[in-house]
Amino acid sequence: MIHQTTTQDMRRNHVVHRMLAQQMNEFHNVDQQQLQHITNTLGAFIIEQQRMNEQLQAQQQASRPVRIHHTPIIHRTPVRRRTPTTRHDLAGASVWTGDILSRTWHDRLLGAGAGAVLTLVGLWVILVTAATAAVILRA
Repeated sequence: MIHQTTTQDMRRNHVVHRMLAQQMNEFHNVDQQQLQHITNTLGAFIIEQQRMNEQLQAQQQASRPVRIHHTPIIHRTPVRRRTPTTRHDLAGASVWTGDILSRTWHDRLLGAGAGAVLTLVGLWVILVTAATAAVILRA
């Protein structure tokens, strides 16, 4: 009788195990489908983000002002050749022939000058506005 009960328990356990395995496979399939859906959605989202990024970069590139390239400095006299006595700045660019570094400093100085002018104009506008407000308040 013990042997028969053990055999019935084993059969019952086997059936329960099969049912659990089948349910786990079904859950696994559902999980796989959900993961596949999420992966597809994220892939489409990433592709859309890349497309939008490319469009924004193209618009930004199109809206940038055209950069003016400096033409070489034209001298009326022949250009001095580099000799050991030619003055060079720290990067080794010849100051006399207008190499890249001196052009860079020229551009920086122009930018700083433009910034100073804009600052002065802004201060002037503030002063005029304050004076106008003072006149209006006195009246």
